Amino acid sequence: MKTCRPADVLVIGAGPAGMLAADRLAQDGVNVALVDAGRHHTRRICPVDRMKSCHGCRGICNVISGVGGSIHYGDGVKLSRFPSGRRLAELLGPVRADRLSDAALDRMCGEDRPFFREALTGGTPFQVKDYPVASLSSAQVRTLVDQWYMSLASSPRVTMRLGVEVTALRPDDRHGFTACLASADGVETITARRVIAAVGRRGQRWWAQQIRDLELDHTLPTPSVGLRFEAPIGLLRRGALIHDDFKTTLVRAGVKVKTFCFCAGPGGGRLKFTDYGDHTLLDGHVIPEAGESATGNFALLAQLRDEAGQPRDARWIEKHLLTPYRSLRDDRPGKPVLQWYPDWRTKQLTCTTLDGFAERAGHRPSLTDYGVANLAGILPDSVHTAMRAVFEELMPSFAGRPLSNQDAARIAVIGLELESLWDELALTPHMETSLPGLYAAGDCSGLAQGILQAAVAGIAAAEHAMASVSPTIGDPA
Repeated sequence: MKTCRPADVLVIGAGPAGMLAADRLAQDGVNVALVDAGRHHTRRICPVDRMKSCHGCRGICNVISGVGGSIHYGDGVKLSRFPSGRRLAELLGPVRADRLSDAALDRMCGEDRPFFREALTGGTPFQVKDYPVASLSSAQVRTLVDQWYMSLASSPRVTMRLGVEVTALRPDDRHGFTACLASADGVETITARRVIAAVGRRGQRWWAQQIRDLELDHTLPTPSVGLRFEAPIGLLRRGALIHDDFKTTLVRAGVKVKTFCFCAGPGGGRLKFTDYGDHTLLDGHVIPEAGESATGNFALLAQLRDEAGQPRDARWIEKHLLTPYRSLRDDRPGKPVLQWYPDWRTKQLTCTTLDGFAERAGHRPSLTDYGVANLAGILPDSVHTAMRAVFEELMPSFAGRPLSNQDAARIAVIGLELESLWDELALTPHMETSLPGLYAAGDCSGLAQGILQAAVAGIAAAEHAMASVSPTIGDPA
């Protein structure tokens, strides 16, 4: 088996957390190996975006893998500042969290730092989580990712390798850590004194297994099932005026439901397919550029708990959600499905084709790679009841008027989405796990989602790892 040149720090994942971590390390002369299972950012093309079908991109989904990670090259994105990601800010401490947030923005955006907008006061009876939000256009995203990549690719301290998966990671008394790497060229090993895990969504299952194999201290998550509601932008515009990332939480029918990833920018919102091999889930991206006849979307997430209030586990999700979800489509099991909202509300299926939906709704969905099925039928009854109640309570605030039958007929319900699947790790304020020398950033921490929060965690981990491998470098406060 081939052995790679040793690294001071191995960074796993080239998303916001991994790239900012590698960049920070390289600035101070630390030798970094940055690996990612995905492709170069300019090759992260999603056929679904081009009105074609999802076939998994040969097992490496371009939406959730590759340079840029959750920042998909050519899409707009939203950045949220603290207190979004409150638990991460509490771990870091408020002063340090703000310093790292400013450092991340400087490194990400340079002089083109976006304007962050606060929520409007009033305008809705709901308690909306208030934190500053800014949107980056697709042109800004392309420039940002290009600059990140060029900075890292040209650094003599960074060895960047794409199309490489870390299949195993183990402590090594002599070197610190040994990792097994797999690529089209075969299998090899690399040693590193420190490791920063920032694998993002594609690596969720792998990281969950590593947590258990390495016996890292952690607590189980409380998962949520989600659906996307897509509608003409006029039905969502007022919600975006109240807050660009309208987030509120309600409890109905004993189920905690929250809004998530509100995508109703000047050009609406873009739905994305995220492929995991045996099933494909959904994501949403805002479109900050003005557009005509746009649709917007947002998700509702419902927590999954049993009758005693305990979180559902991965086996329950597989049996009671993913297996039924895969059965909704005979042509391509596990791919997303759409249901006309009036059918979803009553858990029936009178509209059975996309053409039928277009005729009844008066518009076509923004993507075409859907089957039409009874999505409501795979949800637990309490979850469906709670989601329906929350949706119908929220829509008057989003539309600026009561939801009429005509309005309801224009809405598509699309699924499936799953969130909060990440174990919450026991971490030091430097993002170090209970295994010394192993750090977790971004989704891997289980603490906070968000692009800026991931970048902050990556820099925090890098600063401490840097100090531990370079005795002359002090650890910043």
